[in-house]
Amino acid sequence: MPAWGWVTATVADLRREPQARAERVSQLPIFTPVEILFAQPGWYQVRGPDGYTGWAREAQIQLGELPPPLWKVRVPWAPVREARGQRLLGWMPLDARFSGPAEGNKVFLRWPSGETAWVAKRDVYPAAWVGSGRDLLRLAEGLVGVPYLWGGTTPFGFDCSGFVQRLFHFVFNHWLPRDSQDQQGAGVKILAFSALQPGDLLCFPGHVGLFMGRGVLAHASATLGQVTLTPLEAEDPYGQELRRGCLFGVRPLQLASAHF
Repeated sequence: MPAWGWVTATVADLRREPQARAERVSQLPIFTPVEILFAQPGWYQVRGPDGYTGWAREAQIQLGELPPPLWKVRVPWAPVREARGQRLLGWMPLDARFSGPAEGNKVFLRWPSGETAWVAKRDVYPAAWVGSGRDLLRLAEGLVGVPYLWGGTTPFGFDCSGFVQRLFHFVFNHWLPRDSQDQQGAGVKILAFSALQPGDLLCFPGHVGLFMGRGVLAHASATLGQVTLTPLEAEDPYGQELRRGCLFGVRPLQLASAHF
């Protein structure tokens, strides 16, 4: 060690300690490559492509390396079916990346079971696709209602920083830091609320969200238990509480050249 591997589970939890009941600190979608730092019975300590480390179950990691990805999932959940029929083999979450040939309206891939499988081509983008600021806002709005999940980074459930990180990685192919405190330093600081632009991050003590414009915050809210849109300038007690607690905004560098 270190060695390389990749995730075979639909979503693999990363734990703070190599124990099933340890705190979930993050998640990795299927086919995510990982660096294996340490092994002990039943567990691997891994580092994901965003640089974050945690403990994953050995059964959810396959040793070896995958080809560079050609595709990324563009919908919250893409069904994966066997190549010779319609039998459902599993699901891939938003931003899961994989390699395989496209034929007609299908993209084929090798499933972790070894079976040849396919996903609908309409459910994926080329892995190199980079979107616009408008795509960022549209994706955030489309995830409203996804449950809040501490450590979550997929449409199975998001925490606040996992939500923001996933948005930026899917749209811009760029990893923001995993934790909200570190995301506070992920760009140019914006001190005046009136200077905020759509796509800026709004930072709070222990919390982060995406500014949608017109005083609206998109965020994974532990208080409300889901991804939600909160008006910060309306006569809403929760929105007013958030507005009072706002520390500052952050404009990630990816927004400087993004089109809206």
